[in-house]
Amino acid sequence: MTTYDDAGLPPADVLTAGLRGSTPILGPVADDLPPMWPNDQAEDDQPQRALVLRPASKIRIRPVRWLWDTTPEGAPPTSHGRIPMYSLVIAAGGPGLGKSQFAVWMTARVTTGTLPGELWEKPRAVIYAAAEDSWTYTIAPRLVAAGADMDLVFHVTVRDDEQPHARLTLPYDTTLLGQEAERHGVALLVMDPLLSYIDKGINDYRAAEVRQALEPLVATADRHGFTILGLAHFTKAGSADPLSRVAGSGAFGQLIRSLIAFAQQEAEDGTAQFVMSLEKNNLGRLGLPSHLYTIQPVTVDTEEGPSYVSRFVLGPETNTSVREVMREESGSDSGREEANETVQWLRGYLTDVGGEDIAADIKKAARKDGISESSLHRARRKLGLVTRHSGFGKDRRSQWCLPGAVTDQEDD
Repeated sequence: MTTYDDAGLPPADVLTAGLRGSTPILGPVADDLPPMWPNDQAEDDQPQRALVLRPASKIRIRPVRWLWDTTPEGAPPTSHGRIPMYSLVIAAGGPGLGKSQFAVWMTARVTTGTLPGELWEKPRAVIYAAAEDSWTYTIAPRLVAAGADMDLVFHVTVRDDEQPHARLTLPYDTTLLGQEAERHGVALLVMDPLLSYIDKGINDYRAAEVRQALEPLVATADRHGFTILGLAHFTKAGSADPLSRVAGSGAFGQLIRSLIAFAQQEAEDGTAQFVMSLEKNNLGRLGLPSHLYTIQPVTVDTEEGPSYVSRFVLGPETNTSVREVMREESGSDSGREEANETVQWLRGYLTDVGGEDIAADIKKAARKDGISESSLHRARRKLGLVTRHSGFGKDRRSQWCLPGAVTDQEDD
């Protein structure tokens, strides 16, 4: 039984027993009070956790280097950087839009030193991990069609317990990937699709679990000097924000440094037109011009006969972004309101100039009034404008005409 003095304090020996570090335990103290800190023996057996502080003056500052940089002549250096080196980049879009062909195109450019950027005229190796397509019938012929240096592209499998064809798995094989990447001078790791290589026990819709699988890979890429290009699919429904439509976890939005998105729209002549745009760029400028691109059929000769594949061909710049195409597809009220306003603008513009004008001049006037090219094309289709072409090559010009401004013969 513990007794207390007139001041309400316990005896000195009890008070001393309550001291742990520099803070006394005041007030009534039970005889069986557990110690506040582990005893000396327990401290010796456990690893010590400590904070390590380093002054900012001791941190090495490095400039961002770009694997893919489309900066035009005369613009500030690296102002059009699209894919930063030593980081995770996602290429995402719906099915059939050429994401895999784009990855093959990147691979070919890296292995031949023809990708504008830090590795221009410096061919480097690529590890290409493809979970869905056959190397024999699809990947290898596509690489040949794209002009890749086949000696610098590496197919990857895992040897484990006498099973040479085990699946590459994250995060378990991260260290091995880093070692092999450094040994072969790898500059790019393609993972098509990225989610297929995350361990099956990880829920890819839980951000914390996805981060645990991918953060070690991102750190390894920075340590061993390679960039990760992961391919991903868009969900079928959702908002017009490309980043939020990437299938999988929201952790992608936090981990990736760049998002390249792909979409399809209707061209002036009614044919399908592919658009590729940079929808996230943490280390560089946003708002860079999008690009049109095509998927061309190619025949590759083999010892057993022809192989029919396709290849990605980068086209000219365009003001239409993937976000705008997705906004049109979403059919939101705001999108419909914008389309109606553009229809009125276009009808009024053509009426004022006599019913027809050169398409390039119409687009220029629309840009000045804050109208996007994709919105303008939607209005063109709604108005049923007639498109006429003249000239060839660089002199080729298109004219948009109100239906009543052309005769039947001209229309034909």
